[in-house]
Amino acid sequence: MNTITIKRGDTLELECVVQESGQPLNITGWHIESWVRAPAKQVVHRFAVQITAPLAGRYLLPASAAQTEQWPVGGMTMDVRYTDAGGRVFSTESIALQVLEPETR
Repeated sequence: MNTITIKRGDTLELECVVQESGQPLNITGWHIESWVRAPAKQVVHRFAVQITAPLAGRYLLPASAAQTEQWPVGGMTMDVRYTDAGGRVFSTESIALQVLEPETR
């Protein structure tokens, strides 16, 4: 499982590309969603997914500094769920998020 480390109150912008066999997929007409969950499985954050270049399979998962300020310190998990234009649903592997308390405050 991959791990992303962030400090509370930092801006998070995950730039993502959907690929198959190393080639970007056209994600025109797709629905993409991703949630961050705490260990007790409660939803901490729902990303407002921004598809930035659909023909190149590119999208952004953003969380503002004000949003991450509210995240609990510790380990959480997320994944990305895709629904393609034909209605097929599939998800990424789970991704670990480690949220740290900032030193500079």
